[in-house]
Amino acid sequence: MNTGMISVRYAKALLEFAYEKKCAEQVYGEMSNVARSFEQEASLRRILDNPILPDRTKAEVIRNAGGGKTSDVFDRFVTLVLHNKRERYMQQISLMYLDLYRKLNHISTGKLETAVAIDSETEKRISDWIAAKTRGTVELRTSVKPELIGGFIFEMDSERLDASIATQLRSIKKQFVEKNKRIV
Repeated sequence: MNTGMISVRYAKALLEFAYEKKCAEQVYGEMSNVARSFEQEASLRRILDNPILPDRTKAEVIRNAGGGKTSDVFDRFVTLVLHNKRERYMQQISLMYLDLYRKLNHISTGKLETAVAIDSETEKRISDWIAAKTRGTVELRTSVKPELIGGFIFEMDSERLDASIATQLRSIKKQFVEKNKRIV
């Protein structure tokens, strides 16, 4: 069976159940933690793929990835996933749940990389401006990348705005090399 279909089905079922139990936002936070845990800890996938580990241990690992003290809905979902032997799809399920929840609640995600750290006031102004333009809510992740030298890189959905000094210098260098190749 297609892994995309599996993750979509489980994520939709969880979203519907979470809304029915009026805890979709809490489950969203827990699934965000799970997705982040997979991103930060490569061994998490190996642990869940290990056929020797009992379901009890895997359930505890997933709950810890979800933030430790998790909701009853999340716990029941984890039990269902483990019972159906779908734990290997947990990362895709968590990402799909986040996508579905964001679409349903008009939440846009953006990523801002800067050469130096920005203060919380500037971050809030940027988030507010994007929220006004998209007529929704914005989740903005920021990171510091000194190799940009200056400026920023902003990504949202499939759009990317690169206003970094490093990129501008590369562009100037490329133009200079191209121009000098024609002369020689």
